[in-house]
Amino acid sequence: MMSFFSARWLGALALLASLFVAMMFAGLALTPDPVRAQNAPGQFDAQAARVRLVRFLGDGAPHPVDSAALDDARDRLLNEIVALGFEPEVRDTFACRPQPRGPLVDCARVRNIIFSVGPESGPAILAAAHYDSVPAAPGASDDGIGVSVWLEIARMLSQEQLTRRVIFLFSDGEEPGLLGAYSFANDDPLMESVEALVNLEARGSRGPAIFFESNQPNADAATAFSAAPRPIANSVMADVYALLSNSSDVTALTRPGLDILNIAVLDGLEDYHTPQDSIESQDLRSVQHMGDVALSVINRLARESDPDVATPMVYTDIASRMFVMAPSWVAQIVLAISGLIAAFAFWRTGAQGRWTALAAPLGLIAIAAAVSFAVGFGFSVLRPGADYGFATPEPARAWCMLSAFFAAVLALLAMRGNRSAEQTGAAAMLLFAMTGGGLSIILPGVSILFAIPSAVFAAGVLTAFVWKPAQSVGAWIAALITIAIWGPLLFLIELALGFEMPFAFAIIAALVLLPCLGLIAQARGEGRWRELAAVTTAALALSIVLSAIAPSMSDARPRSLNITYFLNTTDNQARVLAGSAERELPQSLAGAFEPETILPGDRFDTWATPAPVEQIAPPELQEISVTQEGGEHIIRARLVMNGAYRAILRMPMATEPLRVLVNGVLTDFADTGGEGGDFMNIACQGRACDGATIEIAIGAAPTEDWYMIGQFPGRTMPASDALRAQRGPNATPIQMGDGTTTLSRFGLR
Repeated sequence: MMSFFSARWLGALALLASLFVAMMFAGLALTPDPVRAQNAPGQFDAQAARVRLVRFLGDGAPHPVDSAALDDARDRLLNEIVALGFEPEVRDTFACRPQPRGPLVDCARVRNIIFSVGPESGPAILAAAHYDSVPAAPGASDDGIGVSVWLEIARMLSQEQLTRRVIFLFSDGEEPGLLGAYSFANDDPLMESVEALVNLEARGSRGPAIFFESNQPNADAATAFSAAPRPIANSVMADVYALLSNSSDVTALTRPGLDILNIAVLDGLEDYHTPQDSIESQDLRSVQHMGDVALSVINRLARESDPDVATPMVYTDIASRMFVMAPSWVAQIVLAISGLIAAFAFWRTGAQGRWTALAAPLGLIAIAAAVSFAVGFGFSVLRPGADYGFATPEPARAWCMLSAFFAAVLALLAMRGNRSAEQTGAAAMLLFAMTGGGLSIILPGVSILFAIPSAVFAAGVLTAFVWKPAQSVGAWIAALITIAIWGPLLFLIELALGFEMPFAFAIIAALVLLPCLGLIAQARGEGRWRELAAVTTAALALSIVLSAIAPSMSDARPRSLNITYFLNTTDNQARVLAGSAERELPQSLAGAFEPETILPGDRFDTWATPAPVEQIAPPELQEISVTQEGGEHIIRARLVMNGAYRAILRMPMATEPLRVLVNGVLTDFADTGGEGGDFMNIACQGRACDGATIEIAIGAAPTEDWYMIGQFPGRTMPASDALRAQRGPNATPIQMGDGTTTLSRFGLR
């Protein structure tokens, strides 16, 4: 009994507990500062930005592209700009954009708002945000936060002498397909003068403003961000973001040679594109932090000429208190040299236990991956469709991290024949540096996250030649720096990706523990590891149980769920739909729906239940003509919306779609990401679509299985109203929101 509670045991347990708490709550280090009661001269005023935002939002009604509500919001926004002493211009155009990630062309009438400050001509900085919202959301944060921040910054810059002018672009039509930004990038002559782009966005309603996307080479952008207050950024986020399907106006505005800083608020995902995206949910601290960061960046860019430094940089913040950057090649060399020094430190510990010691860090990663994968798979079987980490993320975060802690103790237990903590620590740092080097081949931006701790450890090894304790001191400092860099990054990964891939989260936690492995071995000494293994096993089991019983949706964090009345006008059948059948329904609706394939081309079933047929006029093509011209089939028609807000024409890929002309705007289907789908889609949203002229060129003869999908957001029916009343407060509308959808099939011959 005494050995179980020995000082050695308690010390090792205390170290593990401290590491767990530090990693578990590292996100707190990124909490924005309190709102200032008084601003110093030249400091961003969040309260003033909020007042303008309240006036811009008016009654808080959603204001999607080409809607009456957006007309009113635009008028209010123009009044705010004029009140600041500027003369805004409205660029009114009909735009179509081929979506590069899917077989879709989006079209709408967009009205971009543009004004500038500084020199009247010459090189420019583009300060961008969008002012439209989705039909379900007021858009206070997405992207009212960006609009309000730029308005206050425009007021401040109007009193300054600038080297480069700042063009403010409040784009329209971002939500359906980046249409306003696409139009500005391709058709507006002002874009020719733009040398740098700063875009402000939000995928939530709180948390810090994060610099998450840039260009390559990125030296100018990283340098512009380097002086930002409470900087939060790292280059690997930009690398990973480039691999994801997400997009913002930056996607449409980017071009070679353009310096890019995309900055966004990410926390509060439960409010994103929902009715909760309101002034009440928006954290004023986030407005202040975004304003401070954007002002710092714009001041740096606008007060000097383009340095045009063509050097790829890697960078990271350290707990949002320090920003470190270096040329990518420097980080690679530092990482390589540090790895060699770690290899030397490992080799000189002697042959006894060498391979066992090297197996410990490998075992840590392998065991953490295996345990987290098994638990995640178990959850997918036990709770199919439930996002178990959404409403209560703490238990899921805990078991993902504890998978790594359990793996660390189990790996050290398995190598109990080795007694050298120094050997274990050197082996772990060698693997840490090697992993960083390997990953940086795929994700160059990750190198600095490994290089800094590895360099600190290497410096300790070299200093130990003249002062023996230096290697141990270096190991401790390397571990602390790793936690300071990687701990908050784990929180950002959680915000961006959730727990859809828990094994990836656990593997990253295991990598964070590598520099700590020797310290854990040193704290435990030569005692048995079974006690620590028992405690970590119990903690892991408890966190799994808590995660298993935690609700996946709550009143505070409701899950998105639209209740939609669906009418198939061809079959004269109706359904009420409740989202993808891949996702769990609220308990109040469980059993009311069955999975069913609804739309042609759907890859997943939808929750559906039969409903009475209502008389609804769907959008349709009228005045259709089909001719053969030069070996192509040309289809001409006029689109009649019949009250729909959005119409989607779905044509079979078998007809070999070539191009489309909508209201005189030409789009080539080859520019879409159309491979692999059965249908090519043309979507038109807003009032300008009613009566729109459409001309489609196809390479094969028309077929009988063309479809028209109509969306009527906000238009509900008695059958959907009855089920909507049962949805409860732990689920919320999103994107298009509750409404009606129609499907019509027709043929063209």
